[in-house]
Amino acid sequence: MKRRLLGALSALLFVLPAMAADLPERPIRIIVPAPPGGTSDIMARVLAEAAAPFLPRGAVVENRGGAGGNIAAAEVARAIADGTTVLQCSFGPCGANPSLYANPGYDLLKDLAPVILTGAVRNVMSVRRDLPAQNVQELLALARARPGALTYGSSGVGASNHIGPELLRSLTGIEMQHVPYRGSGPATTDLIAGRIDIFFDNLPSILPHIRAGAVRPMAAVSAARLPELPDLPTFAEQGVEGMAIDSWFGFLAPMRTPAPAIAALNTAFGKALENEVVRRRLADLGVVVLGGTPAQMDTYMRGEVARWAEVVRKQGIRAE
Repeated sequence: MKRRLLGALSALLFVLPAMAADLPERPIRIIVPAPPGGTSDIMARVLAEAAAPFLPRGAVVENRGGAGGNIAAAEVARAIADGTTVLQCSFGPCGANPSLYANPGYDLLKDLAPVILTGAVRNVMSVRRDLPAQNVQELLALARARPGALTYGSSGVGASNHIGPELLRSLTGIEMQHVPYRGSGPATTDLIAGRIDIFFDNLPSILPHIRAGAVRPMAAVSAARLPELPDLPTFAEQGVEGMAIDSWFGFLAPMRTPAPAIAALNTAFGKALENEVVRRRLADLGVVVLGGTPAQMDTYMRGEVARWAEVVRKQGIRAE
């Protein structure tokens, strides 16, 4: 029995370093394209901690906000391609930005290599409490009766809460006025105060205000109803197909990163996502855990880029 236990321990001690043998003996830098405190930042820190046992020297999180995520993405694209620098990717820099910006400072599909999808946050369209529309069809009728009179807020050009309403416009032909803010907090404040009519927001951010009755949810911006709001119908249930948008996250490395290093990173973060404590912490944030292979992330990301390029082209959206 003693020999068997020692053998098992020796095997474990061998396997853990072997998983990270293809990475340099330095901490992994996770570059987050947002300030500290938001969902993206918290996710990166949770996964950095959980993946540390499977990495040579653990991982550290560095925040590089600005330019809709382009600053962070460009930094990672130029980094040494040895597996020690990854980008916490999201809807903006890895979905909409390649079409929104004439020169974002990086070529997403040529400069960055997928590592792993980590998670996604569902979205909700909410309206001011006294808006004279009780469902999506009534809102569309109101918008058509008063072209351009309805206003929607966003946390900035190119954010999911900007592209979401533009997708709705593209699908239905309605006109609405865009009111950009510096972050979702000020937009939520004005929605509560009735100074704007509509706001698409991440579920974790808007849910407390929905439960408090400060704003009124009108549609789940997802393929299925949300467990947190089971009585809230989706857009498809209300007659508008194609209105499913996830605010998703994942890790990318510089394109020339060797395949064994990519595989080691995928394994480390994949094991972090399998951790039950991590899954509970992410669930508390309203994050749906994803995971998978680099190839699966590549397919998903290319689909997102193509989808939002069409919306940006059709709606004539540009970010300066």
